[in-house]
Amino acid sequence: MLTAKHYFISLFVGLLLVGSGCANQPTTLYQQLGGNAGISLITDDFLVNLSKDKRIVHHFAQTDIEIFRQRLIEHLCVVSGGGCEYQGASMFDAHIGLHISQADFDAVVGHLINALKQQNVSIGTRNALLAKLAPMYQDITYH
Repeated sequence: MLTAKHYFISLFVGLLLVGSGCANQPTTLYQQLGGNAGISLITDDFLVNLSKDKRIVHHFAQTDIEIFRQRLIEHLCVVSGGGCEYQGASMFDAHIGLHISQADFDAVVGHLINALKQQNVSIGTRNALLAKLAPMYQDITYH
């Protein structure tokens, strides 16, 4: 028999679930980023931001930007749990000889954060992505 107390608890839990939008919330980081379409837009904004930064743009002077774009989309997809296949080199191998400093790395991360903001990605989702990317710092800098 359902008592008034049980009824109100059930009603409260039900309202919490409906109010929080649990059924409609993206469940993976990949989905929170907008899937492939969202990651592509983030990547495009990121590349525009990089192209305007005189401090670091020289690191991309010999880069085929279309291939870089595709590999970055693949990489962000894999890192965010999208089930894609990354066809590029490891982060270590891709950055050997580039002599990327901490300042360079920080500038690139800043441009990624700005691209995420430009696409209205929530701070929680931005932080979740950055947490996945942060361990790659050692493979990218000073080689």
